[in-house]
Amino acid sequence: MLPPPPAGLQSGPVILRFDRIVHPDNPLEGITGLVPFYHFKIMTRQGQPAGHINFRVGDTPHILQCAGHIGYEILAPFRGQGFAYHACIALKPFIQTRYERVIITCAPGNTASIKIITKLGACFINEICVPPDDPAYQSGARKKKRYEWNLE
Repeated sequence: MLPPPPAGLQSGPVILRFDRIVHPDNPLEGITGLVPFYHFKIMTRQGQPAGHINFRVGDTPHILQCAGHIGYEILAPFRGQGFAYHACIALKPFIQTRYERVIITCAPGNTASIKIITKLGACFINEICVPPDDPAYQSGARKKKRYEWNLE
């Protein structure tokens, strides 16, 4: 069982509101590599929802090659304003309680995420073809850019 995250995770215009821990113990029969994750709502300082961010806890091939430890989505009205970057920075102290470095991935054509990942200081590792037996492939992903974010 994963412990609850600390309260008060915030950076710049972002406050992270812990929503739940997701345990995909028996999610979809035949799919392997899914790990528990922390789900946070990304909120503005005025209390508006701006998106969400997940912190995946585990080092399966699916996480290390395709999904990464961190995933986020920003609602359209808030894109391009630094919300994803600040959500990652807000989450960093909590991630550091478990990892010294994490993997972040994105689709090769996702220039917005590439800019965010680069701004975080993550280093490009490689670009891979998603294996056909990976859950990301089943969701339509064919290639992923992989980055390592050193949290020290």
